[in-house]
Amino acid sequence: MPVRHRFVSAALGGLILLSPAAAFAHAFLKTAEPGVGAVVAQAPSQLLLTYTEGLEVRFCTVTVQGPDGAAVQAGKPQAVAGHENEMTVPVHITAPGKYTVTWHALSVDTHKTEGRFSFTISP
Repeated sequence: MPVRHRFVSAALGGLILLSPAAAFAHAFLKTAEPGVGAVVAQAPSQLLLTYTEGLEVRFCTVTVQGPDGAAVQAGKPQAVAGHENEMTVPVHITAPGKYTVTWHALSVDTHKTEGRFSFTISP
C-alpha cells in the first residue's frame, strides 16, 4: 500500500475511534420525573432531571410553561447530593394540562446542551 493511502487510512481510523468519545462528552437528558411524555394524576412539587454526564448545576437553567403558555413558577436548579449528574427544580403547578420543560445544561467538561420535553397532569 502506498504511503499516502496508509496515512489516509490511519487518519480515518483515528477519527472513527475518537468520534464516540466526543459524542459522549455532553450532558444529555437521560431521564426525568415526571417522565418525558408522561401523564400523571398529581402535580409534582419538583422535577428530577438525570443526565448522561456530571453537571455544573449553578450554570444550568430550567423553565416550565403551563397549558396556557404562561411561565410556571420554578425555583433555581439544585444539585442532588452524591449524584453529580442529577438536579432537582422546585415547581409550583396548580392546574391540570400539558406542561413544557425547557432545559439548558452545562456539563463538568464545559459542554453546553439544551432540550425540551413535556408531561401532562390529568384532570
